[in-house]
Amino acid sequence: MSRFIFMLLSFFLAGCQSNESVVTLTKPDLETLTFDVVQKQLVTEPKLPQHVQGLLSQWFNEKVKIDGFDGDMTFTILEYLEETSSINDGKRVDLSLSFKAIINKPSLSQTQIIEGSVFSFGTLTGNFSLAEFDTIIQNAQSDLFLRLSRDLKSKI
Repeated sequence: MSRFIFMLLSFFLAGCQSNESVVTLTKPDLETLTFDVVQKQLVTEPKLPQHVQGLLSQWFNEKVKIDGFDGDMTFTILEYLEETSSINDGKRVDLSLSFKAIINKPSLSQTQIIEGSVFSFGTLTGNFSLAEFDTIIQNAQSDLFLRLSRDLKSKI
């Protein structure tokens, strides 16, 4: 009888599994960009998901600095695409973001236009929850802004 109880207890304990998520949300370490202008403006043409809008606002307000005596900079998000697809034993999300920065200096009669696109993706395979896949999407969105920051800094 004691063997039966021991065996039953062993099956019970072996059947218990943790529901803790193995996918953690990452916070991007964005680079600071400085523009030689007096004023900056952010324009978003497409409707953005809430997490992307929050990342964009945080990046633009905290990491895009102005340090000049003349001119203005308008940063525009032209397009944001998010596509989810099924892969072998999992899901994949592909993200792309197109942008344009117009730096206008009227006293020097100069206008500089910087355009670009950045891409990111995330995958999850095996057994996973919808919350874990949402975290993968948010991590890919964070990576997209890390790539945006690096790409724009290289073009300034």
